[in-house]
Amino acid sequence: MNLFNHTSQQIFRKKSDLQNGFTLLEAIITVSIMGILAAVVTPTYLKTQIEAKLVMSQTNSLQIKQGLVNLYLQGYMEGNYDVWPDEPADNRMTQTWANSTILYDGRSVAQLYSSSKIIMNPYENPYLYYQLPETAQEPAGFRIDDPDTGVSQSFRP
Repeated sequence: MNLFNHTSQQIFRKKSDLQNGFTLLEAIITVSIMGILAAVVTPTYLKTQIEAKLVMSQTNSLQIKQGLVNLYLQGYMEGNYDVWPDEPADNRMTQTWANSTILYDGRSVAQLYSSSKIIMNPYENPYLYYQLPETAQEPAGFRIDDPDTGVSQSFRP
């Protein structure tokens, strides 16, 4: 029994002494597994990133919409129904437009929001703002579009 244990220890020691690194086969298998994992995970990561930007765009456009709806409700309570800000020339809701467009109550569009900044879309581009004209069936309102994600919010009282 003692002889058997001694022999097996010598065999394992000799094998470990000869093996100083990874074999080529082990390296190829490891690289292959990493490549498969990357191929599976990358599309999922990109899809998740796009979905997150879509949700962020919806949330941001809803915040802009809510600020304008609050403006309308304030004007309604004061008996002023023509409260919508003028459209920008290129329909882009930039910070310059938000600072320079004065509302019926003397505030700028930017002051409708707590940070006094107009919110940009997830790609750091401005949303588009359109006034919706009054029709025989509906009162005047507005629409906000995100040109990058296709998200659109509109309001008619």
